[in-house]
Amino acid sequence: MSITLGWLFKYLNWKGGGDMVTYGMICFLLLFLPMLAINSYKMTSGKALSENLKIILGLSGAIVTGLGILLRTSGMQYGSLLVVIGTLIIAFGFLPFLFFRMYRKSIEQI
Repeated sequence: MSITLGWLFKYLNWKGGGDMVTYGMICFLLLFLPMLAINSYKMTSGKALSENLKIILGLSGAIVTGLGILLRTSGMQYGSLLVVIGTLIIAFGFLPFLFFRMYRKSIEQI
């Protein structure tokens, strides 16, 4: 809600819009995403290692990329570097595990 209301405030040029977006993104990245990953990790406990690695790499890539975007839009240092690192984690860590698991599931159904 904070992110959406912050965007509305920024669109209408009201005070506090930028802060609402920033705090909403921080809460999303540091509270919601880890809770979602913990829930997914608990549901997949006892399954294949690749499933657990997919969750861990997806979470870390999303958090690093999101924090990089926040730093980049704030004009702080190392924002671009974090975006590149997070994108590399997603591209070469998360996506191969995701597509491998999807491929294995499609083979099992045939």
